[in-house]
Amino acid sequence: HVVCWAAERGVSLTGDFVECGVNRGGYALTVIKYLGFEALPKTFYLLDTYEGLAERYISPEEKARGVRVGEYEPCYEAVVRTFSPYTNVKVIRGLVPDTLPSVETDSVAFLSLDMNTRDPEIAAAEHFWERLTSGAAIVLDDYGWRKHREQQRAFDDFAKMRGVQVLALPTGQGLILKP
Repeated sequence: HVVCWAAERGVSLTGDFVECGVNRGGYALTVIKYLGFEALPKTFYLLDTYEGLAERYISPEEKARGVRVGEYEPCYEAVVRTFSPYTNVKVIRGLVPDTLPSVETDSVAFLSLDMNTRDPEIAAAEHFWERLTSGAAIVLDDYGWRKHREQQRAFDDFAKMRGVQVLALPTGQGLILKP
């Protein structure tokens, strides 16, 4: 519900949609079907390794809390098949932040971050912050979960430096609205 709510806000805003941390594409496909995204004059960029977390981006604190490599199976080909009917969806494979320059848009109306690790998520938020349209939402999928306290602390700092707040939701997600 939260992802659909945030995405629906983005429909009336200038800009494209970005999801970093896609795995098999459940959120993105839900948004596409909910909004009839194929008929919108927007592009949806889907960034992921499509094979799970990268060891080099898991901090020692995250490792201590149980964040591990190997929890996800490779799924790139399945994701490409799933989204092949949608000409305005671009599947981008690789590590964030390395793939962030592949998002070819000047403005972002919706940003979803679900990479389960602090550094790639903060890198994506920093990369897109200036491109976010006023009123756009950032959905932080893991914000409220004990296992992801490093992300929570980092996003609290990120928000404070920008004069905004993270709304902690009972779903475990966090929400930031761009002023």
